[in-house]
Amino acid sequence: FFFASERWCTSMASSSSHSSPPQPESERLAGLPPEYFLPLEDFDAVGHMLQCLPEEGLGESYLAAQLDQTQDVLEEINSKLSARVMRSYGAFVHGMAQVQQLKSDLVLTAIQCRAARKHLSRVETGTVNPGLNILARLRRKRALAELLSMVDGLRALTSESDELCRLLGVAKPPPPPPPADGQGPA
Repeated sequence: FFFASERWCTSMASSSSHSSPPQPESERLAGLPPEYFLPLEDFDAVGHMLQCLPEEGLGESYLAAQLDQTQDVLEEINSKLSARVMRSYGAFVHGMAQVQQLKSDLVLTAIQCRAARKHLSRVETGTVNPGLNILARLRRKRALAELLSMVDGLRALTSESDELCRLLGVAKPPPPPPPADGQGPA
């Protein structure tokens, strides 16, 4: 770890004192110490450069060489980043197309759901509710028919009771008193 940084400092110092031809891009990145690839919180590039300053020969030519080398590294990193972004662009566009298709599908599904709810409402008001009303009327009719049958039975019983009393010569019994809550026959 320390030796890589020291080696890089030495190469930076030697490259500033000799005018060498520009390095290929991969060599420029390979020449960087591993600290440069750490997260920003873990590495201070400025502090690292200050540690690498030579003790003598710190002149305009050294600073110009440092600037050129740093600029070359930045250009290399930017070109690699641009290449990576462009490689990912197709997947990004495809993903956006899928999102747009999903949005269209969701809109279509919402329209279909709305139409289905309206159709179900029409079916309910047109078929189900009248059917339930018919069932309620049939139940009511059946209950009324049972009540009518009971009333007819009671009438027949009353008339037979009157006939029996007449034949026996017995006085007709008085009608029962009305219920206390006032809901009896009037």
